[in-house]
Amino acid sequence: MSSNAGLNYLYGPPACQAKLRSQAEDFIVDEQLNFIPSGSGEHLLLHIEKRGQNTQFVAKQLATLTGLRVRDISYAGLKDRHAVTRQWFCFKWPIKQELAWQDWQLEGCTILNVQRHYRKLRLGALKANQFQIRLRDLTDSAGLLQRAEQVKAGVPNYYGEQRFGIGGGNLQLAQQLFAGSSITDRKLRGLALSAARSYVFNQQVTARIANGQFSTVLDGDVLQLDGSGSVFRVAAADAALQQRLDAADVHPTAVLPGIGEPMVSGAAAGLEQQVLAGHAQLVQGLIDYRLRSERRAIRLMPQHLSIQLQQQDAIISFALPAGCFATSVLRELVQYHDASRDGTVLE
Repeated sequence: MSSNAGLNYLYGPPACQAKLRSQAEDFIVDEQLNFIPSGSGEHLLLHIEKRGQNTQFVAKQLATLTGLRVRDISYAGLKDRHAVTRQWFCFKWPIKQELAWQDWQLEGCTILNVQRHYRKLRLGALKANQFQIRLRDLTDSAGLLQRAEQVKAGVPNYYGEQRFGIGGGNLQLAQQLFAGSSITDRKLRGLALSAARSYVFNQQVTARIANGQFSTVLDGDVLQLDGSGSVFRVAAADAALQQRLDAADVHPTAVLPGIGEPMVSGAAAGLEQQVLAGHAQLVQGLIDYRLRSERRAIRLMPQHLSIQLQQQDAIISFALPAGCFATSVLRELVQYHDASRDGTVLE
């Protein structure tokens, strides 16, 4: 079972080819928190720029420097190692106790800002991630610009290949786990469970594209309000709902499998159950591990997408909500070769 191979394109395979991440500076990510630091409180927020390091490695360094446990260091999201990323870390620190963070030597990192806040930084506490990506050695710059106009209308909200590990290793771990193997490492087990859910989600999205129903409201659909986690059930599709979908006010959803009653009904349930039945071992394994069923939008709208051409390169800028993957936007724009995967291990 491969992870992302064979997933359908919404607009057909792109003709343009390019190189991605020839160097770390080709992939820049800026976190935008969904709150403003209060300036006071028991928690310290550190805004850190990192190169060539993954998020968990930085958290371990912070734990060593502060004498805290790794689990006491929080962050809003995981960021790729093969990039320049600016993200926030947080830990509790007494107000009257000095912390000489200016003297720290963080490998591959620069501390940009330190702020006090009244509460812990939670996973997912992001308004958006802002991306600036350089694609090198374009084969068809005019084709890329034309493709971008289509992509502005939305792309499949696939989980990116990073979720599945090298060669789909995290997904293979999930299969072994559900077949009776034991994974004692809690984080590794979590990666396996997450990969299984993500894989089943992606299969629902690609099936909906194959059926020509990606941009259609179906009877019994569960729709998500744009820019919100709120969802609502549709008893029967109608012109008004389809108009809202066309205007990107709402998006169809697919299930992240787990325990809980299915929300879909009618035609939408028929399609969903058909896909889930084809991956019964993964679905049952997720239920057995007591993960709660959730809904996720199948359409992703890149915000403020722009492309600047520089000779044979293109600089692409856009923002995405937390939990969404830049590579899912890029795969609809261009056939890219990710140089960071040549003989290296991704986070």
